[in-house]
Amino acid sequence: MSLPHIQLMTRRNCCLCDEAKAVLEAGAAGGLCSWEAVDVDRDKALLVRFGLDVPVLMFDGKVLFKHRVSQDSLTSALAGLG
Repeated sequence: MSLPHIQLMTRRNCCLCDEAKAVLEAGAAGGLCSWEAVDVDRDKALLVRFGLDVPVLMFDGKVLFKHRVSQDSLTSALAGLG
């Protein structure tokens, strides 16, 4: 079974994005998920869609979390995907 792959919609100089990255890094290190960062400022469509409303964690095109995520809430959400 493959791990859930999370996309983190992010931008530079975003402290909440940095916090979400740390949570995702810990989750990936624990074998819960894989993830990638997507800079919304590099894609006009994403910039229009998300604007300043980052970070956003997405799985399979659906929003899992906006703005803040804890390790416990990520673990619970990922458990619910399986």
